[in-house]
Formats: sequence, structure tokens, C-alpha cells
Amino acid sequence: MREGREKGFTLIEVVVVVAVIAILAAVLTPYITKYIDDSKIAKARNEAQVIGGALTNFYKDVGQWPNRNPATGAVTTVLYTGTAIPTSYANFVGGAGVGTGWGGAAGNLDNNLVVNGNSGNIYPAAGDLKWKGPYAAAPLPLDPWGRPYLVNVAATGTIWVISAGPNLRINTNATDNVVPSTADDIGFRVR
Repeated sequence: MREGREKGFTLIEVVVVVAVIAILAAVLTPYITKYIDDSKIAKARNEAQVIGGALTNFYKDVGQWPNRNPATGAVTTVLYTGTAIPTSYANFVGGAGVGTGWGGAAGNLDNNLVVNGNSGNIYPAAGDLKWKGPYAAAPLPLDPWGRPYLVNVAATGTIWVISAGPNLRINTNATDNVVPSTADDIGFRVR
């Protein structure tokens, strides 16, 4: 003989609790993702400024902007953070609808600011204008979207440290003085 009702939740109570949780999740998700997006943009701005400061210190010591491919010592037009330019580099920079002036010979920025070359000194190790680094902590970061920061070291005018931003494409021309209002790039103008 049963002494009382068994304890537990009814199906209706479980459905009501699940529905309330689903409604709360639907309401809160846009707010949370907005904060996440804002934090990525703020992080990219901060990292671009830090890299820009390291470039300025390098220029102060060496008397030139870092512009060498550490593997060959050859002059480059763009330096990047991370271990390699993405395989989709053509779509990332220089493709249709993408900012101009970011293509050409590329080299790793770490091997200019963190160490003086990949396997040897590519900048003078003695004299008044010598490499006195490291100018940044290793390794230099990728942007919050997993792409490298780019620096247009061949530019005779404006020098940018730039992130492609949320759309993962650089829309700013390397010679622009400001990031266009239609672009979502995050950049720091060094010069």
C-alpha cells in the first residue's frame, strides 16, 4: 500500500522551467555578444598601439623603420605578426574591395622587434644607430579574430599598424591618413 504521493517534478513544471531559461537566454544573448565584440575591438586598439610604440622605439634606436625579411635580409613592404601570413592573404589584403598598398614582399615583425633577425643580425649591432631590442615581448599577438596585425613599412608617408577587424578584410588603403568611416579596420597610425 502507498503511503503518499512520490516526490518530484511534473512534466508541466519541467517544461515551464525550460521555457523560462530559453526566454532569458534569448533576451540576454545579444547583450552578451555585444560586450564580447566591444572587448575584441578594444583589445585590438590596445595591441595596435603597443606595437606602434615598439615601432617608434625601434626607429629611435636604429634610425629607420623595420623593413627587413629576417630570412633573407631583403627589403619588405609589409611586416606581420604571428608565424605566417594567412593562406587567404589575397582576400585579406589587395583583393577586390580591399585596401591598397598592403601587398608585396612580406616579413615577420617578431624577427625585427623581438630579435635582430631570424638567424643573424639584419640591423647593426654596434654604433650609434644599432638594434637595442627587444622592443616587444615575444611573440607579438594575432588580432582578436586570429589574423595578423600588418605594418606597411614601405610607405613613404603614413605608417599603420592595422587589424582587419570583424570582417577579416583590410579596407583601409596603406596611404590613408585615417581609417575610412565605412571600414571596420582597427588601426593605429604611427606616422
